[in-house]
Order: sequence, then C-alpha cells, then structure tokens
Amino acid sequence: MSAVHKLLALALIVALPRGAAADEPPYKIGAQPVWVLLGGVTTGGTVLSERGAYVGGELSIARLRNANHFGFYADSYYDWGVHGTYVTGGLEAGHRMFGIDAGPALRILDGEPQPGVTGRFTVGLGMLGLYVRYAYFDAMTTEHVLHVGLLVKLPFATFGGM
Repeated sequence: MSAVHKLLALALIVALPRGAAADEPPYKIGAQPVWVLLGGVTTGGTVLSERGAYVGGELSIARLRNANHFGFYADSYYDWGVHGTYVTGGLEAGHRMFGIDAGPALRILDGEPQPGVTGRFTVGLGMLGLYVRYAYFDAMTTEHVLHVGLLVKLPFATFGGM
C-alpha cells in the first residue's frame, strides 16, 4: 500500500460519522415529568360529628406530568371537637386544579385507636387547597366525620425531569 493510499484510508476513517452517544441530549420543549416532595399545614373545622376546629401537618410525594399528578400522602391533625388525633394516608391523584385522595385512617380518642377509612376532594389554587374530607370509623359514636379545610403545601425537593 502506497503512502497516498494510506493517507486516503486515514482521511476516510476520520471523516466517518460518529455515533449518537457523543451527541448532546435532544432539546425538549414543554413540561417534563418530575417527582415532587411537598409538605405543609392543614386546618379547618369538623361539620359532621363533634364540631370543632383542627390543625396539623401533611407530607406527600407526587409525580407531575403535564396537568396531572399521582402520588402518596400522609397527614396528622388534632381535632378539638372530639379531643383526639387523626392520622390518615393513602393515594392521591389529580388533574389541573382538582384532586382526590383516599386511604386508611386512624382516630385516637382517650388513648384508644379507632381504625377507619377516609376520602378527600380538593380544589387547588397554587399552593393553597380548599377541601372536603369524609371519614368513616367503626365506633360506637361519631362513626361519620365530615371536615371542611384549608391546606397550604410547599415543594421541598424535586427528583427527575429534565
């Protein structure tokens, strides 16, 4: 092989296109799916059962994609109407400003735990949510509980996306 052939072969090797692995990732337009860790304060009033005010906290992690979200939540609050503590948790889902969540509930009155179930409908306005929550407990009194409340949640961290 002559020097000219060697130079020509070298030029062809250098000119060959390279694999896409060395390329930058493609630019994406629009919102990307992301996990968000949120926490905040919940407060309101009990309107069915022993009436009274309550206050507590909530923590959730949700996957945001376009105008939808799906995730998990847990909250706890003290209700002065029944002089007891509620702990709830479960799945949450929503579209745009509307959300629902549901799951198991635990009410602790006079040191006695009462298991139950709960569901909540929320209308979100930015970091503020207005909601109605129904809970059912298999108890001698106050089986049905209806709360009307306000929830303020802020994002603590995001994961994924981009």
